[in-house]
Amino acid sequence: MTRGVGVTELLTELPTAVIVLFAVLTQLGDFWFVSTASLLLYWLGSATPWLGRGLTRERGAMLVGLVATAAAVGFALKGVFAFPRPPNSEIVAAAADLPWPVEPFYESVVTGQGYGFPSGHATTSVLVWGGFAWALRVGTRRQRYAVAAAVVAVVSLSRLVLGVHYLVDVVAGAAIAAATLWLVLTRLQTPTRVFALVTVVALVGVVAGGLTRDTAGVLGMGVGGLVAWTALDGVPAPTRRGGVVTTALGGVSLGTIGLVVVTLSPQDAVVGILAAAGTGIALSLPLVGERVTKKSGRGSGS
Repeated sequence: MTRGVGVTELLTELPTAVIVLFAVLTQLGDFWFVSTASLLLYWLGSATPWLGRGLTRERGAMLVGLVATAAAVGFALKGVFAFPRPPNSEIVAAAADLPWPVEPFYESVVTGQGYGFPSGHATTSVLVWGGFAWALRVGTRRQRYAVAAAVVAVVSLSRLVLGVHYLVDVVAGAAIAAATLWLVLTRLQTPTRVFALVTVVALVGVVAGGLTRDTAGVLGMGVGGLVAWTALDGVPAPTRRGGVVTTALGGVSLGTIGLVVVTLSPQDAVVGILAAAGTGIALSLPLVGERVTKKSGRGSGS
């Protein structure tokens, strides 16, 4: 009750249909969604004028770095504080009454894993959606930040409705993420420095919570991003065909790495190595995609 001040308990009494709706909406702040969106923006960038107008490779890499930053900050602080999540047995039990396609999805979303403070989804939505508002040039600046604020509000509310966080977890996550976003955009300003920050914060997470699959993975993202972006001597601007080739290569390579992690359940240290390799590959792939289309004589289709 202290961390939730009664809000979580009240919201979890909503009808199951409403809770299922928020289980869908909470995906806007989930790692799989924001990482996919950030990678696509980095790979395609200005080759998609309807969304990526004015989006440089460096700004795209900053978005990838913000995803890693959100994960690093979240896991590090969870390990430091080790506060439990609220009990939500009634919400989990409601899964039994749902139809088959919905039931496993719903149960996976409302069965929170790990510690509860701060909310990883609130942290991620502020950092990454705030990053989208900063990096993109769709609409006006005020409109972009209004959309980001709306997404943050919906995702934060969803964590309370689903019963996987207390109010304090969500508020603290959003506040910490806002301060981190300010640091990244006004002081660090380059992907190299952002990935260096990820590496340092991830090491704090390893010290505080031990080497787990999560902490090893985010440490790998930091190291892989830092090494790759430091080594890259300029990444060519995207063309439409080059962006498509890059995205296809990225889907195959990162999909393969993800499949290995899920199916083979390698040791935590190996997960870190794979995460480092995956991040380095993701940042380097535009070199390959653009070169392939240039050699084929179709790279001018931008």
